[in-house]
Amino acid sequence: MNPLEILQKHFGYSSFRLEQEAIVRAVLAQRDTLVLMPTGGGKSLCYQVPALCFPGLTVVISPLIALMKNQVDALRLNGVHAAFLNSTQTPSEQSAVVDAARAGTLKLLYLAPESTFLKELPRYAVSLLAIDEAHCISHWGHDFRPEYLNLAQLRTLLPKVPVIALTATADRQTRKDIVDKLSLQNPAMFVSSFNRANIRYTVESKQQSGEKLLQFLRSRGDDSGVIYCMSRNSTEEIAAFLTRAGFEALPYHAGLDRTVRSRHQDQFLRDEVKIIVATIAFGMGIDKSNVRYVVHMDLPKSIEGYYQETGRAGRDGLDSEALLFYSYGDVTKLKRLAHVPDNEAQTEIAYNKLDQMAAYGDLRSCRRRYLLQYFDEPAPAHCGNCDVCLAEHEQIDATILSQKVLSAVSRLQGRFGAGYVIDFLRGSQATRIQEFHKKLPTYGIGADVSKNDWHDVIRELIAQGYLAKADGQYPLLQLTDRSDDVLRRATTVLWRRPLARAVEHEPATVEEAAPAYDTSLFQQLKDLRRRLAAADNVPAYIVLSDATLQELASYLPHGREEFSRISGFGQQKLERYADAFGEIITNYCARQGLTSRIHLKTRKRSQKTSNERDNDTKQQTLDLFNKGYAIEAIAAARELSPVTIENHLAFYVQQGRVPLESLVEKAKLPAIRAAIKQSGGLMLTPIKDILGDAYSYREIRMTVAALNARGQ
Repeated sequence: MNPLEILQKHFGYSSFRLEQEAIVRAVLAQRDTLVLMPTGGGKSLCYQVPALCFPGLTVVISPLIALMKNQVDALRLNGVHAAFLNSTQTPSEQSAVVDAARAGTLKLLYLAPESTFLKELPRYAVSLLAIDEAHCISHWGHDFRPEYLNLAQLRTLLPKVPVIALTATADRQTRKDIVDKLSLQNPAMFVSSFNRANIRYTVESKQQSGEKLLQFLRSRGDDSGVIYCMSRNSTEEIAAFLTRAGFEALPYHAGLDRTVRSRHQDQFLRDEVKIIVATIAFGMGIDKSNVRYVVHMDLPKSIEGYYQETGRAGRDGLDSEALLFYSYGDVTKLKRLAHVPDNEAQTEIAYNKLDQMAAYGDLRSCRRRYLLQYFDEPAPAHCGNCDVCLAEHEQIDATILSQKVLSAVSRLQGRFGAGYVIDFLRGSQATRIQEFHKKLPTYGIGADVSKNDWHDVIRELIAQGYLAKADGQYPLLQLTDRSDDVLRRATTVLWRRPLARAVEHEPATVEEAAPAYDTSLFQQLKDLRRRLAAADNVPAYIVLSDATLQELASYLPHGREEFSRISGFGQQKLERYADAFGEIITNYCARQGLTSRIHLKTRKRSQKTSNERDNDTKQQTLDLFNKGYAIEAIAAARELSPVTIENHLAFYVQQGRVPLESLVEKAKLPAIRAAIKQSGGLMLTPIKDILGDAYSYREIRMTVAALNARGQ
């Protein structure tokens, strides 16, 4: 049976997505392979499909016991012979798994990286080794685990067995470390887009975060979500706080009794409890597909960690949210905890990662772009789905406020952080303000400005390069080469301050226009799914995803042939579940006078990822542009704003697929490039101020995109 037939039969999809097919072919050619694919992108299929093609056993190294069990449960429901071997099993259960592996009836066996069974593998017919969460092997990664270093022995034990290493988060240095430590031989490298376009990124001030959290949750109804906290005590306190407010919430952290921890996780996975409040001990590899939001009450330790944790939302491709409550105080606190005694290099790595995370919290530009560029992926200036891009802005002259900040930093000789500088500006009488500082002329000159507004001014000055934070444990504010221009009033500091209103939110473009569905039918299908999951003793999302239930409620299939055209219904699930779901749909249609709408679904599709939908809408713009349509005409035809269309085309300029000269007169380019160089950055407003009215924001945006493409 070929890979596509296996995909259809066991997993219910008629085509691969992203780079899955190319990855599967590389593995089947017995090449070592390194796969970077975002959470929810379908990494597991990249080794599960080859496992069913190979004659022998595929061994999967997985870091968490809960992940093993969920993966195995899902595979068994799809008709695949799979098992795990770990310390939760009785001796007789372990013996049964070993006997099945020895008899050759198992296709996939999941092991922990510290498993002693690894040494026994040469006795078995192993066809493939899959290393999940491979970034854990790297000291440079955000989640280094010493037990992963044991995996280096596998190359010696099984020299002829191909290895596929998979991760959702690894920068360039970490990727190199994975290849070196696993001794991957000339590996095929696959780096998929890191863009999770269905996730909306938002950062809020940490002040009054409890009340803000309640407001956020009250608008989310029955949705499932994960709330991350820095400490064990915080998880307990927040869970209790939410329970008192009427929400179903449970804590999860390593200090809980193992039985309690496992019970809380199972209740969340089975939708018996909607909210889990956890430390980062929860969730690595958790594949619950219907998590609609992830909230960070405290700052994560790295961009990689943040990306991975937010990626647990929206694995089914439906709209989801990531909310971070940010305070620079978290950075200082975490740097104290991050210090590694007698290891300056590791301490410096941790500090740098925290500084990068702080920069994300301070951003005044597109958050998605920052995340993608961190992973070396080009991105347009505006994504249309983060708090910065969705907010309207007013432009104000912040030159005087900026001069006050820079004067204070200068008088304090660059030896203090933002908190002290702000207290100094506001004339604080706190004991920490040194007495001789109170005699300086700039002491108290900003008493009429709130702390929050001063924080905003400082963030903006850092973003525009007029102020810098010193590297290391203590983030001291210091002047830059450009500070003097502001102090001498040789330049004007303009600040784009966000307004409360939201701007146009670009609709997602899907492969086919699904008809609307009745929410009451959708709820009936969810109730049935919950009962079937309880009977099978598995989480509800393993039975069918929310996305599949939405397809059922939209297309109202009748009979197994029509059910086979719904994504997620492989052969095993057709036989197991189609009749039960079909009965509910048939009864609903009879009551409502409806018939099947399956004829509206032209072909069975694999679930389109948010990234693919994002690419589709850009491609539609490109197709119209290539046919000679002007930007305003494309915007009118697609019912989108001209700025959105410009962003699509800027993306293709950056990729080199649209010539810059087709959007900007060649004669104007030298002046625009000179202004970009003079401004010292790539922010459009300062460049426009230099150029004047003879040049448009559109021309500047496209030129900046072209410069980004060349890395200039």
